[in-house]
Amino acid sequence: MSINQHQFEQLTEMGISLWQSRSCDNQSDTTKAKTVNYLDVDLAMLANQQLFTDILLATGLTIGEVSHQGDHLDLGLFNWYFTAEQSQNQSPSQIQWQEQQLFTPSIANISKSPALKKQLWHLLGKQAQ
Repeated sequence: MSINQHQFEQLTEMGISLWQSRSCDNQSDTTKAKTVNYLDVDLAMLANQQLFTDILLATGLTIGEVSHQGDHLDLGLFNWYFTAEQSQNQSPSQIQWQEQQLFTPSIANISKSPALKKQLWHLLGKQAQ
């Protein structure tokens, strides 16, 4: 199926990759068993967090442009999911970017960890290019 340039640009803006694998049935059992718990997002509470406002400022957004969408924040440029804490025997939470979606621990946990802050700023800087 062919698409025109305008359709391609719209799909790209929405974060939809033109060539997506359709192998949902071929997932391994370990991939199916892996579930992620997302934290409830309180936008009013986040607006009072200095790190969150700094991130908005760095991305050129205002709090008015951020909307709460169930289990994530829609920042227009990307969706931001906050993942729940992992158990003590697992590796620490990491920050990930996948197809216009940002997955991070809570803002409170990022604020406490210089390594997580550095990783977040590095990732946001790389995606802004």
